[in-house]
Amino acid sequence: MAIKTKKLSFIFSKILKKKKQSSSATGQQKRDSDTSRSTAEAAVNANDNDATPSQLKLNAAAATTAEESPTHVVSTPVPRDDDAPLKPIIRATSNGDESSTPPRPGSTRRSVHFSPAVNSSFAAAAAAAAAEETNNDNNNNDDPFPDHQGRKIKRDRMQRTLSVCSSKYDIDGDGQLDKFEQLARSLDSNGRGSIDPITVVKLLKEQDKLKKQQWLLLFGNIIQWLPLIVGAVYTFFKFTERQYQQNVGGKILTSMDYIKEGIVTSEEIESLWELSRGRAYPLTNEHKRDYLRDGFVVLPNFLTENESQALDKVVTHNLNEMAFPDLLTKCSRKFHGEHYHSTVTHRFWQQPRIADMLSTLALDGDTAYMVTSEILEMPSGVACIPQWHLDFLTFPQNYNASFTTGTQIWWSSEEVDGNVGGGLAFLPGSHKWANEVDEGAALHPCFAMNLFDKMSTECTQLLDREMVVPKLSPTDIVVFSRFTLHRSVARNPSVPFKSPTGRRGYTLRVGSARSIFKQDTMQCFPSHPSSNFERQLKEGKRYDSVIDPKTGIPNPHAIYRPMNVRDSEELMIQEGNGRTMSTTTFLHYSAQSIIRQKIKWKLAKYVEDAVNVVAQRKLLDISCKAVPTPDV
Repeated sequence: MAIKTKKLSFIFSKILKKKKQSSSATGQQKRDSDTSRSTAEAAVNANDNDATPSQLKLNAAAATTAEESPTHVVSTPVPRDDDAPLKPIIRATSNGDESSTPPRPGSTRRSVHFSPAVNSSFAAAAAAAAAEETNNDNNNNDDPFPDHQGRKIKRDRMQRTLSVCSSKYDIDGDGQLDKFEQLARSLDSNGRGSIDPITVVKLLKEQDKLKKQQWLLLFGNIIQWLPLIVGAVYTFFKFTERQYQQNVGGKILTSMDYIKEGIVTSEEIESLWELSRGRAYPLTNEHKRDYLRDGFVVLPNFLTENESQALDKVVTHNLNEMAFPDLLTKCSRKFHGEHYHSTVTHRFWQQPRIADMLSTLALDGDTAYMVTSEILEMPSGVACIPQWHLDFLTFPQNYNASFTTGTQIWWSSEEVDGNVGGGLAFLPGSHKWANEVDEGAALHPCFAMNLFDKMSTECTQLLDREMVVPKLSPTDIVVFSRFTLHRSVARNPSVPFKSPTGRRGYTLRVGSARSIFKQDTMQCFPSHPSSNFERQLKEGKRYDSVIDPKTGIPNPHAIYRPMNVRDSEELMIQEGNGRTMSTTTFLHYSAQSIIRQKIKWKLAKYVEDAVNVVAQRKLLDISCKAVPTPDV
């Protein structure tokens, strides 16, 4: 039984094998027949495309003849010979005769029989195609598609290379994938075409549109912010240029400059140099008592109306000529060391009406010395320096000294008071909060030694509650100690300043003869520019060391000039170069200012506060502290 089963299995396998071979041969014959037919048609088409008009007529005739004479395909087996060369297996014959070219061994012989006219047209087409191909290869070897026909062929080939999945993303049906269609196709990582191609392409186009809109928006923002950027660059350039002009160039305006440009007349200048025709100011015991108690006092009618107008003309001209934009405060313009650059204002302060008044009122009988001066221009609606502060750091002298060693005068070009604002607010009695040198003085917890050191809420409320805003007119002045706390008061917008540029405040800082010179006054802030002038006092020297003990005349090279002796314009012009600093000193001073004020204090303070807020405790302490430098 087992033997019969094996025989049956063997017989069935033989039958299946023969059937499979027969099917394979039949399929191969069918494919060869299709190939032969398509090849023949391609030859005719190629011949039509590349032929001349006469050749086209010949091809048409051949096609007509071919229709009348049917083609016969004969397939015969050919013995296989592996060593035989490859030969064409499609041969065109006439009347069923095969060509003399032998078929490839091991293949099936297939013959295509056409009429003689068709055969001649094939031969002509083949010759023309060969000649054209040879000509193109010689003329343009680098470009496989030199003409429009070649581009069409190339496009057709590209169309045929799209896969089934890629063709789904050919939304416009041009046979190619543009950049959006390619991006959509790249998202289909599985190659299944499962995502909606139209939706994806639409989204990608919208995304590209949004990107273009973003660029347009960025360009619009640049255009919008361009004036501010240009303004900031111009402000910084102007700040540097004017600082250099003042501190290095040493420009000096003389009385003839003001007269020549029509700023003031010679009579107005003479009136400024002889206030009230040389009469002393009538100080009273009440003025002295108020100053010693409160640290400031108002002296009404110190100037006449004409004198105040002439002074305003000179101050405004000085601002226009040499002021720089204020990058530290909210003032519009600032001019440090103004009296060093104007012979008119320099001599204005050197007269008995001012020098004697300061000596008696604020300096305990000592001679007054001009240290530095400053003009600040404040626009309406804002306060130049709204923080409570004191000006001791602008006085290059020891910190632990009596409040009678330094004072200052402030004059306003417009009327100011507590109602309309625009002036200065003072805290009465704060001149004794800085140290314990004077009788009844004690260091107060609310004392602000740093110009921008933030006070506690309790201290701010206390100072705002107790502050006094004196009423001043352009004919009045206020005298206050270098240790008195004060701040700017914004102008009421409903009552703007008369001047379109704002109120001009002029400050002269004065030191007593016994003051000790110290270049750096505070760790977080740079020294005042005037303390870096070339002919400056040496550290630890008194201000009155510039006086010759034999003659009693101040050294002509001295920077800080006594106010009870009037210098001539010729002396100021001759010694003007000594009131400047070298370019190297100026660059060093500028870099030092940035490092001290912007990095060691301000930037470090931001980092310190941010870390401590996150940690909810004082974890970091790296900022420069608001403390004076050691005395000399």
